Amino acid sequence: MDRHVRTPVSRRRRLGAAVLVALAVTAGALATPAVAAPATGVSAGTTATTTAYPPQAGLWSLGRTGFLTWPEEVSPAHWTRLSDGAVTAFPAGHTVLGSRDSDVVIDEAGSAVALRDMAAGTELFRIDLAWYGTGSRVAGAIRSTLFVSTPNAAGGENLRLYTPADGGLPASRSVTGLPTDATGLWAAGVAGDSALITYRTGSGAAWALLDLTTGAVTSHRQAPNLRDAAVSATYVAWTEQSAGGSATVVALNRATGTVQRIPLAAQDRVVLGLVGNWVTYGQTDGLRAYEPSPLLALTARDLNTGTTRKLLDHVVSDVDGPDGTNAVHGGTVAQGQGLYRIAPGTGGVPVATLLAPSGEPTKVDLLGHSIPATIDLSRNRTFDLKWRLSRINVTMTLTLRNTRTGDTKVEYIAPLSEQASDFTYAHYIWAGDVRWPTEPDRSTGAPAGPYTWRIDAKPLNGIGPTLTTSGSFTVVRSKPQPHDFDSDGSPDLLMRDTTGRLLLADTFRSRDWSSGYEVLQEHHFKVVGQGFGIYDKIEATGNLGGSGVGDFVARDKAGVLWLYKGRGDDTFSARIRIGGGWGVYTRLTGGSDLTGDGRADLVAVDTAGVLWMYPGTGRDTAPFAARKRIGSGWGVYDQLTAVGNLAGGPAGDLVARDRAGVLWLYLGKGDGTFAPRTRLGGGWGGYGRLVGIGDADRDGRPDLYTEGFLYRGSGNWAAPLRPREETSPYYFWTTAVTYNHFV
Repeated sequence: MDRHVRTPVSRRRRLGAAVLVALAVTAGALATPAVAAPATGVSAGTTATTTAYPPQAGLWSLGRTGFLTWPEEVSPAHWTRLSDGAVTAFPAGHTVLGSRDSDVVIDEAGSAVALRDMAAGTELFRIDLAWYGTGSRVAGAIRSTLFVSTPNAAGGENLRLYTPADGGLPASRSVTGLPTDATGLWAAGVAGDSALITYRTGSGAAWALLDLTTGAVTSHRQAPNLRDAAVSATYVAWTEQSAGGSATVVALNRATGTVQRIPLAAQDRVVLGLVGNWVTYGQTDGLRAYEPSPLLALTARDLNTGTTRKLLDHVVSDVDGPDGTNAVHGGTVAQGQGLYRIAPGTGGVPVATLLAPSGEPTKVDLLGHSIPATIDLSRNRTFDLKWRLSRINVTMTLTLRNTRTGDTKVEYIAPLSEQASDFTYAHYIWAGDVRWPTEPDRSTGAPAGPYTWRIDAKPLNGIGPTLTTSGSFTVVRSKPQPHDFDSDGSPDLLMRDTTGRLLLADTFRSRDWSSGYEVLQEHHFKVVGQGFGIYDKIEATGNLGGSGVGDFVARDKAGVLWLYKGRGDDTFSARIRIGGGWGVYTRLTGGSDLTGDGRADLVAVDTAGVLWMYPGTGRDTAPFAARKRIGSGWGVYDQLTAVGNLAGGPAGDLVARDRAGVLWLYLGKGDGTFAPRTRLGGGWGGYGRLVGIGDADRDGRPDLYTEGFLYRGSGNWAAPLRPREETSPYYFWTTAVTYNHFV
């Protein structure tokens, strides 16, 4: 609704940043003034003040000594004194309106209407609208003159003026010269003794100039689609804007009758003011716009020369100020938001002066964030990163960087709309990933360690610079995976090629590739050791040595078993001799906790088909307790794989493949023994190595991996494996080097 045109009732429904609602009428005196809190800061070049503008409040009027606002939708109006910031709160239920060109306010409570001089702290007079019949209403005030409209017999409204007089009762007189069918009368502005009145007739919107001394209309004009109007000593200006159409500023020279029309591209509401020969205009709520436009700024235009200049970077609302000035709730990038006075400067050129800052930034600013100092990605498969911005009409780029490894994640965060339930925050649901080296469109797990975050938030409306700010956090994984050798939360594969090199292949549950699961890329294999051709068996075993990360064992051709402790950074410690005599075993597998003590154990099948368990101790110098015989007849299997707690039992499990290609489940009981085997299915003979890879899909349950396929664990002993899912292309056969072993 419009500042100058609408009735008091409709004016209560707009207020730019705040929306007011009708309140139940209550009586009561004004509250005791309270000193407002000082502003949080004032930019260089401005005068410090303790006067603060209430954030998000609607601006009603500016006088010489103070200003009137409605801080919230349901709270009472406030009068704030400019000299010291003292605040007078009106009683709840009172409708309070400002008077033009003065410190006077209209205080309505039911049918009782009082005109109050806030500078003097006195009541000028009081009337009861009930005396004037049904439909009588306040039509604004200018200085100490109250305008009241009453219905007439022609279906229009008559206008009367009330001014203070001796004896407590106001003097009154009728306005002459208005059309009898005029409705919606409103006192829109004043210049000298000329009051600007807006109204509607059967022909549409119109305005009139009224001589305050005589009460007679001196001129009037039809103004189709009139939305806003203002008057100065030299001009009358108004905006015309049809529903859904662009706005046009129209200016009439009062001396010559010459009319200028200034078309604007704005389709949203445009505020309008006059400061001498300069007209000011700007699109409201530009700070929340999603596209740039020169009309988002409050602009002054010289009606004589056409010269323009920007006064503010954005405007929320405006009202007439005293002595030919304007008051604007808006802001600049340099000084922030608040109440600005627009007044003639040198040569009559308007200048903007900050009277009362609200403490709110005009530029995009970070008000807070939810990122903790430590993020445990073992406990959180995803983490909601939030930044509370001063406004969310931004396009934002997030950069996460591991300062130890250099791994990064760059993500574009789309702007939110204000219809979103959490529109004060910019969100990113982080899946604990970073981008592949050289392939920013693919992902892998985020290594543990120190991180920085940086956001670059560029305002879509072009108001202010890009916000660039940063912080830090640390990623930890309190529950490392047995196959995670680089602490990125995702299982890895160890491979040996025919040259004796040991390589590490990273895997990850990718959201980028079509399957959505394990990604294995040969050109990203990392060489983690040389000379491994001396070993005939290499087995990943989980945490044997007590370091908290995955380890592996290797058996040389003399039957000596060696431990390689993982460091959690793709590297391993120097080998530690476990012992000799291990050449009697045809199968080795480790990583399942078979005894329920929280430590990984190793099982081995000897040449006679006997299954032995080596309980883990957690000590690197003696990683196994004495072996225990736990079964016989295991020579029928050509594959034996420790898979962790795959089937939802009390402890770790084993799967075994017989030479007919049938896969069997051995459900661990937690005491080093197993329940009777369960047939999982045939057709497994076409696979090479089966790997108990750990939790590949990050659902909290271990999975089974083989070349190019992932079998996700279900936790159900009767059907522990879900249907196979293809992973990313498997490259082992495409290279000139042959991989002869992987675990």
